[in-house]
Amino acid sequence: MPKISPQEWFNSPLGRYLIALEYKYINPVVVDTFGFYAIQMGNFDIDFLDHSRIQNKFSLNSNQADLMTSNEALPFDESSVDLLIVPHILEQMSEPYELLKEIHRVLMPEGRLIITGFNPTSLWGIKRLLSFDIDYPWNTKFISLSKIREWLPIVGLEMVEGKMGCYIPPIQQSSWLKKIQIMEQLGDRWWPMLGGFYFLVIQKRVHGMTPIQPLWQKRLIKTPIYSAQKSKTYKVKP
Repeated sequence: MPKISPQEWFNSPLGRYLIALEYKYINPVVVDTFGFYAIQMGNFDIDFLDHSRIQNKFSLNSNQADLMTSNEALPFDESSVDLLIVPHILEQMSEPYELLKEIHRVLMPEGRLIITGFNPTSLWGIKRLLSFDIDYPWNTKFISLSKIREWLPIVGLEMVEGKMGCYIPPIQQSSWLKKIQIMEQLGDRWWPMLGGFYFLVIQKRVHGMTPIQPLWQKRLIKTPIYSAQKSKTYKVKP
């Protein structure tokens, strides 16, 4: 059985390093997105929506979650969510394609989806292939960027922005992480497709339709779900 859960790993030195980089990528998109409802999925202690201008913000399936439900069947009405953040969720699922279909269902026309995932074509991917480690994240299936791009148009989604980050080798020593941060600048310039994670901004495209904002009376949640008590989260400064 795995000894380290995803949440424990993201609280490790390497996990905090990676999530801080992802926050820097995600935050500008969050600030620039408007609407009525924003959802963050995943078992993280960081609030990616802390600077969002959207009034109604929910955390889904974390220890600090507002809502607890199945990732395979999101409890939201069709075309009701303006922004959905899905960090490192697809690689943990047995049927990631099905989640993309479900996301398409709940997103508003022109609604935004933010995905992050581990890149198999990287030093991180090499460690996963050569390692017998059964702990997170090495026990998940790293999904290639090409596979994600293949799925998106099939389900009616379109990638509008993408980049990679975390070019350092996956080591846990804090002292070494500080020493080799220069690899981020070098990697971004010289080997931009070999980052440890990819960051994607995706939109729901409905051709021939004019986006219609939901009515204030319209329900976001379509099924009864468990609501967890919210606790304090830590924040990464951009």
